[in-house]
Amino acid sequence: MDNNLIEYLKEFLSKNDIDGMIINSTNEFLVEYNMLELNSRYHLTGFSGSTGDVLFTPDKIYLFVDTRYHEQAGSQVDHDFIEVVKMPLSQSFLSALTQIIPSYFKLGIVSKKTSKKFYDNLLNNLQQKNSTIKLLHTDPVIDYKKITNNESGYNVFKVNKEITGLSADEKYLQLKEYAGEKFCIIVTSLEDIAYFTNLRSYNFEYSSVFPAKAIINEKEVRIYTNCTLPEIGEYYKIYDISAFDIDLISIEHSEVFIDDSQLSISDYKLLNQTNILKTSHLKLFKTVKNETEINHLKSCFKRSDEALKVIYDMINSENIYSEYDYYEALVNSLKANGAMSLSFKPIVAAGTNSSIIHYSMPSKDKMVQDGDFLLIDYGGYYEGGYATDTTRTFMKGEPSQEQKIVYTSVLKAFLNAYYNKYNKKSSYYNIDKIARETIEKSAPEGYNFAHSTGHGVGISVHENPPRVSCNDISKTKILENTVFSIEPGIYKEGAGGVRLENTVYASVSEEDNTIVMNSLSHFPFEIKMVDLSMLNDYEKYYYMKWQANACIL
Repeated sequence: MDNNLIEYLKEFLSKNDIDGMIINSTNEFLVEYNMLELNSRYHLTGFSGSTGDVLFTPDKIYLFVDTRYHEQAGSQVDHDFIEVVKMPLSQSFLSALTQIIPSYFKLGIVSKKTSKKFYDNLLNNLQQKNSTIKLLHTDPVIDYKKITNNESGYNVFKVNKEITGLSADEKYLQLKEYAGEKFCIIVTSLEDIAYFTNLRSYNFEYSSVFPAKAIINEKEVRIYTNCTLPEIGEYYKIYDISAFDIDLISIEHSEVFIDDSQLSISDYKLLNQTNILKTSHLKLFKTVKNETEINHLKSCFKRSDEALKVIYDMINSENIYSEYDYYEALVNSLKANGAMSLSFKPIVAAGTNSSIIHYSMPSKDKMVQDGDFLLIDYGGYYEGGYATDTTRTFMKGEPSQEQKIVYTSVLKAFLNAYYNKYNKKSSYYNIDKIARETIEKSAPEGYNFAHSTGHGVGISVHENPPRVSCNDISKTKILENTVFSIEPGIYKEGAGGVRLENTVYASVSEEDNTIVMNSLSHFPFEIKMVDLSMLNDYEKYYYMKWQANACIL
């Protein structure tokens, strides 16, 4: 812990007449995977997970983490200073934060790092407790660390139509046909901007986007950025990022479409009150992939499958390797098989570490021994800037009976969720329900399914929508050509865990008009880990079908 930073923050609270403040993990573009060197929460706590924010008060520091990070956060922070608030699967940060904040509390939030949606909901909750919010226009952790980000140094490249299926101009005209004669859309999602421009960059860690904002209307697309961009298309104009605020303020007496989950409260406050605000559904355009994109993703996942073979060879050799050895070999194999960047930091978790759902620190000292699970969750970006995401759990040596039961329970959940035939009214929630109910019937005592069944995959490895979870947000109809993961997993602290993940796309069966899943990943399951006596005839048939169609090791 940096005691000087803590004292600096206490002084900041006093100067701003607030009782506490939120320290964010994100940046001004509200990204999920913020670089650790730009991550304020990481600098304060040392917790390296991709999500999880902090409530800082003079007396206590609260770190809020969801079920994916309970064990990791507990092992990374200094508990003399930090209380880890372990939220259950069904609880949101907003709910947990509201419970802890007392009445008559003055809370500071960094306006550039807080979405309008979160701000509105938080304000409503705190008003019921006679508490207030003060908007802060600077992040004191970034100021203290004197951190700068050189956005002008980004190498931004253009992805051709043979990969995207549509040119940038065609995407704009498609949007214009949908939006009508007159419209104004504020875009601050980096994935949406990357999608509509067909531009990518690998300068920002674990992403293929570049820092920019946009205003789209019936005449043109105005891109605001400090990056040097290649020519985009006839309808696209490029401006310095500093012009965005000016142009935002100048919009008057218009219908303005915003995504309040992506628009910061700072940007929202610049909009003139004469405008009528409506909900933007822009993100839906990238959710449904076209045939060209699907074919490109098939190529990417084929190379991603090839990269994983190095792990299979290593773990089935007589040699003993560390977690870091496996991690390094996997990263090198991804690059050798065409990956231009990683879509997230690979998870390479051995033995008891495999119960840490998003384990992120592969150790040179942790050797993978006989009887150890080895959980590998990995993905890469290729020439098109679309992410891959696959998980397999391997075994060094021979498994125990309990380990076979754990693995087979997860396999059963995947097989049932994947091979089920869904109808036109089925939702992503139904996929999660099938996986969860299957695990509840077969998982050994103490092993828990503590995360959602899946998430969208595209320009971002966690694309939204769709979501495949047990929450109401997933109760939307499964759309043809949406790409998402199916990744059941169960974990027990001190014992280990198993996760099996395949990224799939949905299609309509010509045979009976049902919705079926088509896997983009084709890596085989571990034969020695499967207890065939646990599989019913239906599951045995589909297990053998998967293995027969899997890539050859």
